[in-house]
Amino acid sequence: MKKKVLSLILVLTMGLAVTACGTKKDDTPEKDAKTETAADEDKDAAEPGSSGEVDMSTLKGKTIGFSQCDNGNSWRIAETESMQAAADKYGVNLIYTDASADIAKQASDIEDMVAQGVDYLIVAPQEEDGLQAALQAAMDKDIPVILVDRSVNGEAGQLYTSQIMSDFIWEAEQCAKIIMETTGEKGNIVILQGTQGATSTNDRQKGFMDAIEGTDMNVVADQVANYVMDEAQDVMANILQAQGDDIDAVYCHNDDMAQGAIAAIKAAGYVPGKDIYVVGIDGPKAAMESILAGEQLASCSCSPLFGEPAFELCARLAGGEKIDASYTNEDTLYTIDNASVDAGF
Repeated sequence: MKKKVLSLILVLTMGLAVTACGTKKDDTPEKDAKTETAADEDKDAAEPGSSGEVDMSTLKGKTIGFSQCDNGNSWRIAETESMQAAADKYGVNLIYTDASADIAKQASDIEDMVAQGVDYLIVAPQEEDGLQAALQAAMDKDIPVILVDRSVNGEAGQLYTSQIMSDFIWEAEQCAKIIMETTGEKGNIVILQGTQGATSTNDRQKGFMDAIEGTDMNVVADQVANYVMDEAQDVMANILQAQGDDIDAVYCHNDDMAQGAIAAIKAAGYVPGKDIYVVGIDGPKAAMESILAGEQLASCSCSPLFGEPAFELCARLAGGEKIDASYTNEDTLYTIDNASVDAGF
């Protein structure tokens, strides 16, 4: 499947730096190589528009449906708010639904929006499977479908028009690297996973496990906490009760869970950042504050601000332009060396 870096509006919207920074071993050349590749691609990727400029006025008066899988954490709330902000900015009628982490409800939500005759459909899938029939119904009615932040099993052009994704595997690799650099590639690791069956969960697990393969890093607990802070705190508390003295680091699939893990570590009488290292993914202000306070080792950004770039793709389609099947945005590893509250969402 063809991937390009979305044009300038995506980069500006995400508000992210394009270089990563480690704390103990310099892995800048590898990140620079990734960035240079993206920049080289972007020379050609000023299209899908013929000039790279987008007439957003083509969206005025249109109806866009946004199917949110679950507005139950800070990242999802920020994503939803970015959709509403873009709708307000461009005079779009936004129909919004929240599936509350229920894949069957999300499929029903999408079917309802198709029945209402939305002009475009933006979907943040709960899982890779379960939405195929609903998405196919939209495409069959010539309603363009834009997937954001997670994908589905199926082909572009059949189940969806385009998707905007982060490189979840790369994010996980950065988390693994910073832990290995800090612990000397040895130690006992706890993993707190996100929603089962989600693209982000699958890739963030694979990227991390592949990165630590062949090292002396040992995963002593690997449990699901569904990207939810309170659930992660409870799960981590139970793990600490069973084997707290043996844990060196915690890898969380998102920063809400990292915040929950930090709270559990403190409650158990350990010192986060000293006794146990914690890393997460997303890059909210709370994670930046924890990094600056020395309680969280690192956070790899994954911006939730998909409103502008998703609406841009809809505007390009409204203007009769062709768009690519997939776009990838750049992310950044934040540590004590480059963390800033202003960098968080």
